Amino acid sequence: MNFDAFWQTHRRFLTGIMGGVVVFFVAEMILGATIQSEWAASQQKIRASSSQLAKQRYGASQVAELRQRSTDLEAWSQSLAQQALPPLRARFAVPASASPAQHYIQETGRLRNELRSWALRQNCEVDESLGLPNVSPTQPAMIARILRGLDVVERVVQLGVLSGAQSIENISIGSRARRSKSKKGGSLLDTIPISIEVVFEPGLATGFLRAILAESGESADGPLGLVGLEVQEIRSKKKERRVILSFAAGELPLEEGGQS
Repeated sequence: MNFDAFWQTHRRFLTGIMGGVVVFFVAEMILGATIQSEWAASQQKIRASSSQLAKQRYGASQVAELRQRSTDLEAWSQSLAQQALPPLRARFAVPASASPAQHYIQETGRLRNELRSWALRQNCEVDESLGLPNVSPTQPAMIARILRGLDVVERVVQLGVLSGAQSIENISIGSRARRSKSKKGGSLLDTIPISIEVVFEPGLATGFLRAILAESGESADGPLGLVGLEVQEIRSKKKERRVILSFAAGELPLEEGGQS
């Protein structure tokens, strides 16, 4: 069979093969050029980024200055906390060797008996619950928060009784911590809300208010964490004046390493 006859017989098939080969080589040239261009651009970006990373952005003096500013801010935060947040007295802290639940039961039971008995001898009726939850908490973190709030309650009850209060009512220690958040949404501080109502005969509330404000300022026991105070009008029928107080107890959050 000669070539002319072969061509005439298989012309369509051979034309399709040659067309496919041409398309393949053209596509390969186009793709090769595109990939080569993208590769060159990527290499250029890598070189530019490496050059930027190699440059020293901050000198040793600038780093030392930033570290000093960070240290100063930490000290300032600690100072503000000491001026605003009620400290936790030793007997309300759970000992490392003790069971948190057992310590909670013992301390709250002792305080209920001693504080209320002492107040009754001074003719002052104190809320039997002392603001404690109906069901004793079992989680160590919750126990620590409740005891921190109870520390504030005891101090306020003592001030009220010594100032001549008729009764101390509606004591509440928030079982859920309130979180103050930064603008970025991160948690900064857990606080335990505490509210107390102190009832006086007309004319006797002034001494208590002075004592509360003095205790919330410079005090040997530290601040009370007072955040709200309302003195209601005298109730003529009952001949009493109510003082409603709000407090917040808490501590600065711990960073890695156990530092506040």
